[in-house]
Amino acid sequence: MSQRMNRSDEYWNNLETIVTSKVHSACKRGTGSQASLIAYLRNLEEMARAECDRRQTIQIIASARSVLGDRKRIGPDDGPFAHTSGL
Repeated sequence: MSQRMNRSDEYWNNLETIVTSKVHSACKRGTGSQASLIAYLRNLEEMARAECDRRQTIQIIASARSVLGDRKRIGPDDGPFAHTSGL
């Protein structure tokens, strides 16, 4: 059974900044270091879809994966913010 954490808006704001920074750095370095970052972002997106009420946070994570070339669909097709998966 999964528990929903009550993370603060500040947590999600900070996470958005961290994701943006990590992806920006990975793009500068090239494709060699991106596999682990993509896996990290997939996990973050799953967590955000389950716990976060902020559409913007999920969009930032999904877009970050897309920038890195990841096209895997995350989350249920009928869940919250399902239209953002697989961008």
